Amino acid sequence: MGLPKMPILGNPMIQQVQLGTARTRSMMNHEQALPAENQWDLLVEYGHGLQLGFHALWVESDDPDELSRRFRVDSDSRLECDLQTLAGTYKGPPEKAIWIGPHAPGWTHVFIFGMRSSHPAIPNLGKRRVFQIKFVGEVGEGISPLYMYYDGEPAGDVTPPHEQGGYMSLPDYRPYTQGLELGYDSDLEWEVHLMLCMMGRITGRFADRDWWMATRTFYRVPDRSWET
Repeated sequence: MGLPKMPILGNPMIQQVQLGTARTRSMMNHEQALPAENQWDLLVEYGHGLQLGFHALWVESDDPDELSRRFRVDSDSRLECDLQTLAGTYKGPPEKAIWIGPHAPGWTHVFIFGMRSSHPAIPNLGKRRVFQIKFVGEVGEGISPLYMYYDGEPAGDVTPPHEQGGYMSLPDYRPYTQGLELGYDSDLEWEVHLMLCMMGRITGRFADRDWWMATRTFYRVPDRSWET
């Protein structure tokens, strides 16, 4: 199947972003799919406290080991574990860590702990699409936009609009937003659900019970790894 025809702009980063979008569309017809279960409810049931706040990446890569090296992890801290074990292993800030593993064909998921959204590890993930979201809970600043990076540079965000046909900074992703409009009076739990649905459509996999109960790899990220 050929790639959908899309306008190619002169900016190489924009060109790659558009081609990545086209590949996702041609490989997986998930633009308007919906998950079997509410994404927030699964987070509460299986997240072992992550409903209080989380920081997540979806990275266009099938190689979690390469991405882990790009985070400059302490390889000796490697631990294959599920989220329940992770909850008893990670000590909390200021310790920095990641929990990383396969998400869907062509995609790796990362939960990040103890790092700010602008941590230099995130622009260090290579020439690929990286989607980032940070939820700091109801007592914090709520949920961030769903940012996208390419080759270490911010490309915009793919947050669903408040209403159908509303403004998007990356309109190539509008087909994924049908039925996910945020509205103007939705609560944070529903916004988290919609954002996770958006990433499920883009990557071709929604979080489900198997996803939440999977074993992935935990690493600590020493501060010294990023000292300049």
